[in-house]
Amino acid sequence: MKILFIEPRGVHSNVFEKFMTIPLLGPVYLGTIASNAGHDVTIINENILGRDVRMDELNADILCISCLTTTINRGKSIATTFKSLNPNGKTIIGGIHASMMPEDVVNYFDQVVVGEAEDVILDILNGIRKEKIIRCQMPMNLDSYPLPDFSLIKNNEKIKIIPSMASRGCPYDCNFCSVTEMFGKKYRGQSVDRVIEEISRYKGKHIFFSDDHFAANIKRTEEILNRMKRLNITFGAQVRTEVTKNEKFIAKMKDAGCSTAYIGFESINPKTLLDLNKGQKVEDIKRSIKVFKNHGIKLHGMFMLGGDTDTKKTFQATSNFCNDQEIDFVQFAILTPLPGTKTYYKLEKEKRLLHKNWEYYDGLHAVFKPKNMSAQELQQGMIDCFSDFYNYTNAFNDSLNAFVDYGIVLAKRLCQNIHFPSISPILIKWKGKEILNSWIEQNKPYLDYLKNLNYNFR
Repeated sequence: MKILFIEPRGVHSNVFEKFMTIPLLGPVYLGTIASNAGHDVTIINENILGRDVRMDELNADILCISCLTTTINRGKSIATTFKSLNPNGKTIIGGIHASMMPEDVVNYFDQVVVGEAEDVILDILNGIRKEKIIRCQMPMNLDSYPLPDFSLIKNNEKIKIIPSMASRGCPYDCNFCSVTEMFGKKYRGQSVDRVIEEISRYKGKHIFFSDDHFAANIKRTEEILNRMKRLNITFGAQVRTEVTKNEKFIAKMKDAGCSTAYIGFESINPKTLLDLNKGQKVEDIKRSIKVFKNHGIKLHGMFMLGGDTDTKKTFQATSNFCNDQEIDFVQFAILTPLPGTKTYYKLEKEKRLLHKNWEYYDGLHAVFKPKNMSAQELQQGMIDCFSDFYNYTNAFNDSLNAFVDYGIVLAKRLCQNIHFPSISPILIKWKGKEILNSWIEQNKPYLDYLKNLNYNFR
């Protein structure tokens, strides 16, 4: 059969897509399994295409769509168009939103897949599994699946960063995160041999380990890093602050080719960290910044704004912290009640959700009533944080500092192992201001909507 997998893009301009477009691995794994079974498979990723899928591209026997919450409305629209063109075609929806809220999508698709579908995808495609809602068992042997075939993605040559998932699941329980609901708290890792076999195909490329915590099992990750040193690969990975208590491990990350570490710092408000059940303190954040800098690894720090103990003062305090600590890249997000999370159920029970227009549930739009400010003030606070970090003044000052740093490094490199400072943070600060202004212009109707809201938020 002719099988079409689609990953839709969101309706609204996402700041971060300008820097990093990475395909979801779910459609690639499932598409590879279907292709190996003899089906004619095409994967269309609208973010990679840079446009909406065309009608002439929707010619298939079965349409499989994988959606995040923010892309689900687009997914429903694609499915409706597909059915109008192919009345006898089958539509299947999977991904994290469908898994968390199957009732939200069940009327738009022929079948809804809840959970990880590798073990059942062929039975679904071949019509053996006929249930309207298919609930999957959590797979334990991740080595049993074929290596992902990115050549199935249309325009795959545009993929600059290759995603790899060496493990699934997270042993932590942050209440704003839907990962544990989707992948469970049990940490399931591919074998080290399997990980190396996969990434060995990407020599000369840059890899992003999309594991929710790349170093949840330190000993296993060390084995991977030791063997990666022989590969010509650079990579980025998501880790938690506690890994920096082991500086030898951070040195191994650098030696293996780690260029950037991505850490969810979430907040510099100690009360907010407790409320989010993050399991870290501000002192852990400061140590992490220092350790990664000392080892020449760039740091992408992620902060979340709008917790119940945050106030309007939190915005400026967070901005000052990021600039004072000289974090390389910063990502600010508004606390977003994603379906399936404890935060979602709490805010829904308290009747604090502004709406359920899912396309705005992207971390960049205020979609609930904060406790200590208005939704409009929360939205503006996020914009101000971005503006305070990504601006021409910061970029210019960083350029001057980098010029001095390069001179120092050149003078010392003959006798010491000193890392050259990177200029990419400077370039992104220059470009970031332009992107932010564009985002504000495109989202003006929503900003006006928040401004005109009338409710008692205190």
